Amino acid sequence: MKEDITYICKLSSKLTEREKEDFLNVFNEVFSLDYDMDWFRWKYMDNIYGDSYMVLAYQGDKAVGARSFWRNDIDGHLCYQPCDTGVVKEARGRGIFSKMTLMALDETKDGFIYNYPNDNSRPGYLKLGWKINKYYYMKLVMSNKNLEEESKYIEDDYLLWRFAKSPINKYFYCEKGGQSYLLVNRKNNIYYVLGRFKSEYGKYFTKVNSPILFNYTTKETMMYKLFKNKATIVSFEREGQDSSKIDIPIFKGDHF
Repeated sequence: MKEDITYICKLSSKLTEREKEDFLNVFNEVFSLDYDMDWFRWKYMDNIYGDSYMVLAYQGDKAVGARSFWRNDIDGHLCYQPCDTGVVKEARGRGIFSKMTLMALDETKDGFIYNYPNDNSRPGYLKLGWKINKYYYMKLVMSNKNLEEESKYIEDDYLLWRFAKSPINKYFYCEKGGQSYLLVNRKNNIYYVLGRFKSEYGKYFTKVNSPILFNYTTKETMMYKLFKNKATIVSFEREGQDSSKIDIPIFKGDHF
């Protein structure tokens, strides 16, 4: 007989050192990573918005599931982004993902919930009550003017915490038409534009010259018609919430 699963849901600042290690161990095991406490501290303890909600599932003394609702506000709105989720192989098929999600939802009733699921996880979210919020499509950058109009500004404090201080990813930038753009490298000289920022912060990133740029737009593009590639943003709307008042930018995605 399989041992019962027990759960805890805590604010990130309330986790014990053992619980932090348990979270890391589950996440690293499921995704074959080697993230350490520096990553956890940067993402969750040094978060400029405050505490995230963390859920752990245990079978006896062993952590078998981990789930976070990462605090990631938008334009002054209290927001959480579900991410960093895993259930170890031997514990799958027991409803642990759903249970952890429902526990976190119960603790975040005052917040707006949004995330960027891939094709594999999206059906699970929709089944739990999430709805499609918007789509982002890739577009080859041909005009500096259009690039500025379609790229949202990244606030200074968020830029420094989320991107400049990231212990796991490297980011780049370029200058176009007097504007500085934060970039993520796709491959070779191809870069995706995440947003605009103050040029004085370029010193924190690696400058690239003459990159091939692709931008995200909410308008369906020729690239999508040809390759059917798009990013989907989903949100969990509670009674009385109006998601139309919250414009979710692409750069808030945990996956970048």
